[in-house]
Amino acid sequence: MKEKNLIKTLKLMSIVLVLLVFLLTIVLIDNSFKKYVDSNTKSVYTKVLSTYDDFILVKDLDNDEKYTISTDKKYGVGDILYITYLKDIEKPKKIEVVMSKEEETKLDVVDDIKVEEETTTTIPNTTKEVIKENTTKVVNATTTTKQVINNSNVDDIILNYVESTKTVVESYTTNEDNKAKAKEYFCNIVDFIFYGGSINGHTFNELSTKAKAKVIYYCLIIDSKIDNKWPGYKDTISEKYNTAKGKLIAKYLDICSDLKEKDPQTYEELKSDFALLKKSLSLTWDVVKTAFSYASDFTVSHLKSWYETFRG
Repeated sequence: MKEKNLIKTLKLMSIVLVLLVFLLTIVLIDNSFKKYVDSNTKSVYTKVLSTYDDFILVKDLDNDEKYTISTDKKYGVGDILYITYLKDIEKPKKIEVVMSKEEETKLDVVDDIKVEEETTTTIPNTTKEVIKENTTKVVNATTTTKQVINNSNVDDIILNYVESTKTVVESYTTNEDNKAKAKEYFCNIVDFIFYGGSINGHTFNELSTKAKAKVIYYCLIIDSKIDNKWPGYKDTISEKYNTAKGKLIAKYLDICSDLKEKDPQTYEELKSDFALLKKSLSLTWDVVKTAFSYASDFTVSHLKSWYETFRG
């Protein structure tokens, strides 16, 4: 009896061992394949030259080389495509439309973005938040507080303000008084970024490049928080604030493009922050493309830089 039990145990252990070896082999093969794919996957930006029933003719935007791409999807002549492929570009893994010819044509006529007359809005001193035993008490942002201003910590002063403003807006209940205050906060920060406004006596231009991007990041979050509580809240304020979201996205991505080669480390940080924005604000490439009409540069190379940041 003992021998039979031993034989059964050994058989069971053998089966388990075989299964483990099999699973380990599958995992190793899968990892090896993924590494192979990652190391051999290439990508290229192209422009559509002509279209046919089951393929398109494109031109590489970096070296003018032409390729025929197998696809039954419909693209337009002039479309800018981002093509990902494994070894053979003619049979791509993925084709993404960066910008259609129609959208590019619209940008051609946007040579000049009208800049609204600058304001000199002064934003109240930093809002203070006190949280105690699950009760949030928000001190009015218009309260004047004495601060020792030190040019070396301007970034901290401004970032503390926008962070605390975000917290204040998050704590608001949806009554009309809070709506009015939230709108004022948003407008003041937009004025600070674009129209010469100041926070605690400092202007946007005094900030480091990284801090500028962070302020824009928080402004977009604040806008989203307000809009979630009071949908369409910008319908009742000036046009320059109505279009602020696109301008903020454009300014953020312009900063990223500028830092891509100058400061790769900071660029990677800002790109990671933008990935959070994409998720939090549900930003699609279509939304970002619309913001490109506010870009500092309408060239294809600048568009490519934006797309690289967007893709993450």
